[in-house]
Amino acid sequence: MRKLRTQLTIVFTVLLTVALGLFALLFNGTLDKLFEGYAKEQRNNQIQQIQKQINEQYDPLWGYTISGLEVIGNAALQNGLIVHVRTLGGELDWDISVHKTQECQLVLQHAEENMHSRYPAFNGSYIEQDYDLLYDGKQVGYLTVGYYGPYALNDAELNLINSLNRVLLLLGIALAGIAGFLVLLLSRYFTRPISDVVGATAKIARGEYGQIIRTQPKTQELASLVNSVNEMSETLKLRDEQKRRMTADIAHELRTPLSNLQSHAEAVIDDVWEPTPELFQSIHEEILRLTRIVSQLRELNELESEQLQLDKESIEVSELFESICSDFCVRFQNKDVLLLRTLSDGATTLWGDRDKIKQCMVNLVSNALRATPQGGHVTLVCERMQGQTCLSVTDTGIGMEQKDLDQMFERFYRADPSRSKNTGGMGIGLAITKAIVEAHGGQISAHSALGIGTTVTMSFPNDMASNL
Repeated sequence: MRKLRTQLTIVFTVLLTVALGLFALLFNGTLDKLFEGYAKEQRNNQIQQIQKQINEQYDPLWGYTISGLEVIGNAALQNGLIVHVRTLGGELDWDISVHKTQECQLVLQHAEENMHSRYPAFNGSYIEQDYDLLYDGKQVGYLTVGYYGPYALNDAELNLINSLNRVLLLLGIALAGIAGFLVLLLSRYFTRPISDVVGATAKIARGEYGQIIRTQPKTQELASLVNSVNEMSETLKLRDEQKRRMTADIAHELRTPLSNLQSHAEAVIDDVWEPTPELFQSIHEEILRLTRIVSQLRELNELESEQLQLDKESIEVSELFESICSDFCVRFQNKDVLLLRTLSDGATTLWGDRDKIKQCMVNLVSNALRATPQGGHVTLVCERMQGQTCLSVTDTGIGMEQKDLDQMFERFYRADPSRSKNTGGMGIGLAITKAIVEAHGGQISAHSALGIGTTVTMSFPNDMASNL
């Protein structure tokens, strides 16, 4: 199977050869037509000049002088023309072919050889044409001019046309060389990005994700192809990192409760601990923790596989905010953080699954409280913006870096990898929140500034929200 570069080179070469061939044929055809017209015009001009010169040789008393006719006839013979002059009364019948038979035959033979050397299939013959000889407007004789025709090229004209053909040949060779070089450059230009794409995709297929093609084609389609492969490579790298991190995260989250359960069981088996209610209470808490982890994983799987069934209804946003404030009242008081709420005009009702939307708000408020230091505040906002109903949670916490902000809604991603109880769980909450919002046809976004705080906004289109 040929390489694309080879195929492009062959195609370009064939097209170039055909183009040069057509150009050569057109050039030669045009050149031949030009020289044919030129030769015929020159012959006619020469015959007219001969006719004029012979007319000037006529004397009313003595007629034509033979010496003058010989000069004119010899000159005409040099140009391939055979002159024959006759008077009306038959007093004179001078024919150069009679006086110089051999020279005339050589002239005609040379003209034929010239034409056949240039045009092997040229069909020519000896041709004669008659013209009237006049004196004071009256005919006094006849002029017959013979030549090899329908036209003939002399030596100078033949040399000129052959020189032009040689120049054309050399020019064609030079153009072919330049064009061949350009073909190689063009084929390399068009195939290099494709070769880079092939190389990168081959490495990606072997699991070497994150390959970046540095070539930046100027062609829109090739540039789109390169950008798509780069985006795919980056996405696969991110997905691979997430998968690896997910495995480590799940192992990390399950290790602690399982280790606790194992140590408790071993202590009871070895009679180190007594099976007291307090011990069973501790075991029960660890089991609940495992159950929550498994439930979150299952819920996330249902959301991402679009298996979630939403129970939609009209939600009073003020009641939703009141419920959130009631649930978090003690936790905010214990940390000395204010929980504020704001509802703009026209944004009082939302259509959706009450429990799921509240779950989203709980996740966002929990994260905001966790990030906000003592003395700060968290604000719940509902407003209409650009045809959408938006629920926002804003904190005055530590803020987030851009690299964390870009990935905060990815499952199992956490800006703090330590996973202490003070900084959160296994990083599924925001991924679940995003999935719930998207299941409602909405979008979730965030912006943050270090040392100022973070705002997370859930936007729902108007067809999912109503101001009843």
